[in-house]
Parts: sequence; C-alpha cells; structure tokens
Amino acid sequence: MVNDETKRKLRELTLDGLIDALNIQDENPALFTAMPFDERFELAIDELYQTKNNKRCKRLIKGAHFRFPDADINTMYYADRGLDKNQIVELSTCQYLRNNNSLVLEGFTGSGKTFLACALGKAACRQLYRVRYIRLPDLLTLRDEALAEGKGMSKLITKFSNYHLLIIDEWLLHDLTEEDVRFIFELTEK
Repeated sequence: MVNDETKRKLRELTLDGLIDALNIQDENPALFTAMPFDERFELAIDELYQTKNNKRCKRLIKGAHFRFPDADINTMYYADRGLDKNQIVELSTCQYLRNNNSLVLEGFTGSGKTFLACALGKAACRQLYRVRYIRLPDLLTLRDEALAEGKGMSKLITKFSNYHLLIIDEWLLHDLTEEDVRFIFELTEK
C-alpha cells in the first residue's frame, strides 16, 4: 500500500495515473500479490502510459477543431460512398505524413470529403500528430486580421506551419487573388 506522502509526491509530479494503477493493485490483492514486484511495476507503468497517451490524444483531437469531431475511419460506409476501403485504411496509417506527401481530396459537394478529411485527421491525432482543420475562407480571414495587426503575419504562418497535418477545407470554391495564392504558398512551403 502506498502511503499518503508518496501519493502527494506522485501528484506533485503529475503522476496521478500511477496512483490509480497502484490503488487498483491494492484493491485486488488476490490478483496481484502473487506477482513479482517488477511485473506489478510494469503493469502500473503501462497503465500510466496508456492514460497519459489517451489524454494527449483527446487534447490533440480537441485542438484540431474538426468540423466533424465524431468522424472515424472505423465507422465509415465505404461501399455507399464509392471509396476503396484498403486505400482509406492505408491513408489512416499516416505513411503519407512520414513521407512528407500532401493529400488532396476532391469530389462533388456533399460527397463526404470533409468527413473523410476529419476521419483521417483524427487517425493522425491517434498517432500523436498535431493536426488542424480550418476552412479556407476562415484561414484567409485570419490572414487579413494578421495583416491589419502589422507583424502578425509571420506569427500566423509559423502557427499553421507547425502542424504535422493541416486540413484546409472548402479549397478553391472561390477565386483567389495573387495575394491569397502567395499566402497559401508561404504557408505550405514553410
């Protein structure tokens, strides 16, 4: 049993998950007392790791600002949408990110591009990639606001170029000015 002082120290180190794992072991002595210390410790560390990983993943998903936060590769109806399931599953491994490749989804309005993009983005978050979803009109509005501030443009470009995956939705639905094109080029090249 872990004493209160040790628990306090673990909380101070933000290791609450380890306390929870050790409490589970204390509450189920029949399961754990026969195990050697190193196995019990490994189980506690595995629980802590999984808990922290899950929290980080949830934070990444929330920070991505997905239009469809419930979009998921596992719940897509592939046949109904005319999608190649194997290709979508391959994309969900995020190999294209590791290879520094871009991905363009094109199709008719209402064909599910945004949903698919959000599902792929969520798959990237689960692999702990930093992802951001934004509509092109909103991105251009942010650019205009940054230009009005003066030095905010470089901050904006740095902010959006730091994501592993930037999902720009409603891409080219409207004509772009030369300034818009230059901005998008700077954003994607950085």
